[in-house]
Amino acid sequence: MISSACLHVLPAAALLLTLAAAGQAHAACTASSSGLAFGSYQPLTFAGKFTSKNLTSTATVTVTCDRLSGALGYTLKLGPSPAGGSISPRYMSNSRGGDNMAFNLYTDTNYLSVWGDDSSGNTITHGALNGTFAHTVYGKIPANQNTLKAGDFTTTLIITLTYRL
Repeated sequence: MISSACLHVLPAAALLLTLAAAGQAHAACTASSSGLAFGSYQPLTFAGKFTSKNLTSTATVTVTCDRLSGALGYTLKLGPSPAGGSISPRYMSNSRGGDNMAFNLYTDTNYLSVWGDDSSGNTITHGALNGTFAHTVYGKIPANQNTLKAGDFTTTLIITLTYRL
């Protein structure tokens, strides 16, 4: 049994925009994540003893925007994993070495729409821009990754927040 699998999602920046019009206040949008922990994962199936199953979890990405009158909304993009450099699948690396663990993040409860950066996968978009907005992200580790060594699997992904004026 894998002792734990944890994902850290970091905002690319607390994106700050300075409006050029004279006399206007600065506007800001920030993104933050609750992080996502999958817990213990069983990679092997042994009849009558262990059964490997998909492991799922959720996280919340919160966007807070203020002082953006006339803004048209925002887009959240999620980059590739450092291990493997891909969006589909993404990988977590093991602190003890060995094979990387495949996983992905999705924007829907059916695990069909991979959250990506528009070149691969889909983005999260929102049409309003004043207030705080929470987006649920759905994570899944596929079953039967039977070459994994025991250990702690982690990765850090970067969220890019872009808003449209």
